[in-house]
Amino acid sequence: MVVLLSDGSPAFAGVQRELRKKYPLPMETYTLGSETGYSAAQKKIQSAPEPVVVAIGLPAARVARGLTDKKVIFCQVFNYEDEDLVTPWMKGVAATPPVREQFRVWKTLYPKLSRVGVITGKNLHGLMKEAQAAAAEYRIRLEHVEARSDKETIYAYKQLAPKIDGLWLAPDNRVLSRDAIRDILAYSIKEGKQVTVFGRDLLGLGGLISAETGYADIADQVLARVRQAQRASGVPGDPVVPLTRAVISINTVMAKRLGIAIPRGLAGLTHAP
Repeated sequence: MVVLLSDGSPAFAGVQRELRKKYPLPMETYTLGSETGYSAAQKKIQSAPEPVVVAIGLPAARVARGLTDKKVIFCQVFNYEDEDLVTPWMKGVAATPPVREQFRVWKTLYPKLSRVGVITGKNLHGLMKEAQAAAAEYRIRLEHVEARSDKETIYAYKQLAPKIDGLWLAPDNRVLSRDAIRDILAYSIKEGKQVTVFGRDLLGLGGLISAETGYADIADQVLARVRQAQRASGVPGDPVVPLTRAVISINTVMAKRLGIAIPRGLAGLTHAP
């Protein structure tokens, strides 16, 4: 198969390394450079004999979307619906850890959890469907608000905060910036709100729980789809398949500040930033 990386950043190269470890057949890898080289990369992949292409990251997925007579699996793409990436011959793997596992840990940590807010940009129907199902399973009411910018996200959160126990911070860079994340977490500390974040580095800014994906899990799900595609005329199955594991850490400093006792069953997930 052919693997196309958006660039050499750890989020993309880590998946590529796991694919190379796990895939027993020859694998050709291309890395996109500047946008001026996108067309040349697309032509090389188009002329390659391998019928299956794995696109890692949004720029790679955009380039792969222009291929013909290939079967494409994309991953590490959050807002795939915005980009119209799903076709009969192009499907994906989720870019976020299983929401069910995040809510399970959160509810175990704080059994009184009943209302959670989430603020995203538009066109995240697949993720929100998964989140609503997970919330219902744990008797959590999920309040979803759509925003158009990072400033609108901050405003929406301040309006939402009095109505919720905590915020599930989704990694939507269309409506989040580093400054907005800092403002949201600082406000959450001030108001005593719990926040589940998408990176362990954000625990130091005031997140209570972090949930991350694992490169090995992403590679496993990608290869499962590759094997399906190799046996079919297109790429069968759902538009995007979920991951199976969440790498979760609990901020002991924030838990103490919020008066939350960490249950024995979650002690192995603790982290002191």
